[in-house]
Formats: sequence, C-alpha cells, structure tokens
Amino acid sequence: MTRFVGLLGLLLIGGTAMAGEIHEGLEVPSPALGRPLGYAIYMPDGLKPDEALPVIYLLHGVDGHATDWITEGHLKETADRLIAEKRLPRVLIVMPEAGNSWYVDSPAGGDGAIATAIWRDLPMAIEHHYPAADHRRDRAIAGYSMGGFGAVRLALGHPERYAAAAAMSGAWWSGMKANEHFDQARLERMRHIFGTAFGDPFSPSRFVAESPMSLARPMKGPIPALFLTCGSGDRFGLADEQADMVHRLETAHIPVQAELTPGDHDWETWSAALPKVLEFLGRNLR
Repeated sequence: MTRFVGLLGLLLIGGTAMAGEIHEGLEVPSPALGRPLGYAIYMPDGLKPDEALPVIYLLHGVDGHATDWITEGHLKETADRLIAEKRLPRVLIVMPEAGNSWYVDSPAGGDGAIATAIWRDLPMAIEHHYPAADHRRDRAIAGYSMGGFGAVRLALGHPERYAAAAAMSGAWWSGMKANEHFDQARLERMRHIFGTAFGDPFSPSRFVAESPMSLARPMKGPIPALFLTCGSGDRFGLADEQADMVHRLETAHIPVQAELTPGDHDWETWSAALPKVLEFLGRNLR
C-alpha cells in the first residue's frame, strides 16, 4: 500500500478529485515467468487508501498490447462516463502485456507461464500495491479475440478467482480436432497465429486440451457469470464459432449471455461493445 499512497499524491491536487487516470509502462514481479510482467492500469478519480475496489482485467489479442485498450478501445473515456452515470461501480481496470501467448503456460521456448502470471502473480501484486479488494466477487476478466479465448479460459479454469468473464469476438477455433493432421503450409500458418504457445510445431491435441471449449464441462462450486459478444460480419467466421461455444457451455449447464452486433473483427466493433461488457462485469462484482 505504500507505493499507492505515494501515487495518490499525484492524483489528488488540493483535495480536488480529477477524472480517472491511466498509467502505462508499469511492471510487477512474476515468479511464474521469472521476469517482470508489464501492465497498464486505469484508476477512477478520488481514490482513498482505505478503499477496497473491485478489479477488471482486460486482455489483448494477437499482435496486440495492453495499451491498445487505451488508444483504440477508448477505455478511459468509456470507464469515466459509465462510472459518472453509475452504470459501472468504481473499479480498477488492469491491462497486462501478454505477447502472443494465448494466455496459456507455454512450453520451453514460448512466452512462459503467462496464465499463472495473470491469474496468480498479477492480482497478488495489484491487491498489494493498490486499494484493491482480494475476493473472487471483486475480480472479473475480459478480452477480445485471443484475449476472449484467454479470459474465458482463465475464468473456467480458475472459477474460484473470478466472479465474471466476457469475450468480444472470442477466437474459439471450435472446429479444431485433437487428431487433426497439418501439412507444412498449414503448420506455418499456425506458427504465425499461435507462435509456440501450443508447441513447436503446433500441436492440435495440446490446443484442444488447453481450449476453453474443453473446460466447458459441468462445474461444482462457484460458476463465473459469462457474456459473449461478436460482430455478425466477423471476417473470420467467429459469429458461428460463438454459437458453437454457447452450445458447449449450455450443454455443460453453464449459464451464458450472448449476442451478435453489427460489425467485423476490428476495434470499431470492440470499442462499441466495451460499455456493455463493462456494465455486465460490473453488475456481477460486489
């Protein structure tokens, strides 16, 4: 909390609260990675050291960065407006840097244990350095494309950690089969998309085992609230993949809210979806 108190002095001038603040280029230590994990954070105005705010984690897509939510997704403006209108509780919003990791703990040569870094190391550091609550009812996670895959994967894999999760244009790869054969040309395409997150060469059986679709099975204990949204004109056919994911979740008796909106696989679509996603997550936070 000491670092936060120092930061608080930068945010409060003469006792007058300013609009929400974005801080970029930050790092937390990650034992899982063996190196620091980068992140950016949105903080609402008027922070007090004795607060215990809920936290939303926002994940980026392939070839993306944490700051994309700020520059392309208009996060600050959206969060400021929703909080002012009381459509979103006062929250911290944390955006980690995850490379093209697909939010899995990769084998040697990949991005490392990114999944563990995000579900364990990052919240531990955020809850230590900021006025953040530390209960599952105070954490939610969302992302777009690869980040949607990661958000639902982490929520289903660690339901004791998250109250809610959302995916925008989630890249489910619902047609992937564990025993699928890939010729050299397709292996090269898979490497471009997945890097070495699922082995080198790409292993379809590893992908299927790590997929949130495989984690969509009957659950005991707490079940995160889920929201899926996708552009009806998604160029990669992810609207159909979303339908597959919804069917898989419903078959496993996991409640899910889903919708299609006008739009493609782009920031115009995700930026337009962000207010509804944040409101959904906010309603499910304590």
